[in-house]
Amino acid sequence: MEKKATLRLVRNATLRISYAGKNILVDPMLAEKGTLQSALGVYKTPRVHLVMPMNEIVEDLDMVLLTHNHIDHYDPTVKQHLPKGIRFFTQPQDKEIIMQDGFMNVEAIEDSKSVGSLSIHRTTGHHGFGQIGEMMRAVSGYVLTAEGYPTLYIMGDCKWEKGIQHTIEKYNPDYIVVNCGGAIFPEFSKTEGSIIPDEQEVMRMLDETPEHITFIAVHMDATDHGQTSRAILRNEALHYKIDMKRLLIPEDGECIQL
Repeated sequence: MEKKATLRLVRNATLRISYAGKNILVDPMLAEKGTLQSALGVYKTPRVHLVMPMNEIVEDLDMVLLTHNHIDHYDPTVKQHLPKGIRFFTQPQDKEIIMQDGFMNVEAIEDSKSVGSLSIHRTTGHHGFGQIGEMMRAVSGYVLTAEGYPTLYIMGDCKWEKGIQHTIEKYNPDYIVVNCGGAIFPEFSKTEGSIIPDEQEVMRMLDETPEHITFIAVHMDATDHGQTSRAILRNEALHYKIDMKRLLIPEDGECIQL
C-alpha cells in the first residue's frame, strides 16, 4: 500500500511537496505580483498574486529543491522569506550563486542524494534547443523515490526529447510534473520553438508514455512569455479526448494527493 504524499501548487513552478516525511519547497518564486522584471516587456512578473499566506508556504520546511536559478524559479525575495540555514539542494551550476545570497547549507546534487528514507535523483535536459537553448544554460529535474511512496518526477524546464524519454524508462514514475507554459522569446522561437513544453508537446508526451503515468501540469498563467494557459491546455486535451484523470491541471493553491 502506497504511503501518503501530497503536492500543492503555490504558483507558477513553485511547489510545496510532502513526501517521505519531508516538506519540500520546489523552485520558490515568492515575490509580490508585478514586482519582478518582465521577460517580453509586456507584463511585469509575476502576473498573479499568491493565493496562499506566506506562512503556509514556508513553515516547517525541511529543504528547498531548485531546478535552476532563473528569476521565475528563484527570485530575489526568497532570501527574505527563508531561514539562511535551511537545507538547499541545487544543480552543481547554481550552488555558488545561492550561497552568495547568504544560504549556508547549500548542497549540489551531482547524481543523487539521500535524506532519511527519501532519495533525490537529479536528471538533465534542454531548456530549449538551438541558440536559445544555449542561452538558457543548464537546467535539471529531480526524481523523488522512497519505499512505499509513488515515484514523482519533477521535469523542470526541460523540453520533450529522447533523453527525457530515457529518464522515464529508467525510473518509471507514477507522476510527472511538467512545466508546460509554452514560454517563448519571439526573436528565437519563430525558428527554434518554445523553451518549455507547450500544449501540443504535452499531448505528445501523453501519447508517447505509459498510460499509468499521471501528468501534473504547472508553470502557467504567471509570466508574460508563457503562451500556454490552463484554458488552452484544457481545450487541447478536450480536442484530443484526453482522460483528465491522467492530466491534472491544478489551480494556484490546490493540493493533490499522490
